Amino acid sequence: MPVNAMARLFGRSPFVPLQLHLDKVADCVEAAFSLLERIREGEDPNVEETAREISKLEHKADLVKNDIRNNLPRGLFLAIDRGQLLEILGLQDSIADKAEDIGILMSLRSAKMLDSLVEPFGEYIKENKDAFHKARDVMRELDALIESGFGGVEATRVVEMVDGVAEAEHNCDIMQRKLMKLVLDHEDELSVGHFFVWQRLLHEIAGISNYSEKLANRVRMLLTLK
Repeated sequence: MPVNAMARLFGRSPFVPLQLHLDKVADCVEAAFSLLERIREGEDPNVEETAREISKLEHKADLVKNDIRNNLPRGLFLAIDRGQLLEILGLQDSIADKAEDIGILMSLRSAKMLDSLVEPFGEYIKENKDAFHKARDVMRELDALIESGFGGVEATRVVEMVDGVAEAEHNCDIMQRKLMKLVLDHEDELSVGHFFVWQRLLHEIAGISNYSEKLANRVRMLLTLK
């Protein structure tokens, strides 16, 4: 994006570029979870090609991130300070990185799908995806928060939305433990390599909801600082 275009975005709102970056992050997340769904359903996707596509999407998100960092106004009034904006940007970037990590892991060795894991794994994917989208909804409220002066009914509503992200992340934690228990219960059906992949995969997927919660909580912190 040209420098003057990015500057105009900051002129409209300090949050518009962040939301633009989060759109790119969402592309990474959707691609990663789509790959996992195909694996769960027993399809035989071209995992290596899909992993490369996810990496390309992550690179596009990185380009937007770098534009934001390079063009972030200095010495100008912003609704929040430069450090807070960069922290939010970093959390969004971490979500894209986790999506890329999932693709890379699956390209090294795909998870062996056991019948007993199909349904709970699908629920786990859905809940982690839901946590991300709830956090994205919180980020979409930032301009309304500026208009409300970070207070009033809008602030109360955003706090409730942040609580919703935390609840989704907590549900993901519970599901992760149950899934790991199922994997352990069926370890005799898995090779050492497949067992390691399942352990790592559940951890990487959890990173999506973990960073989504941190992103939403960062918005909550903005409200407490105002």
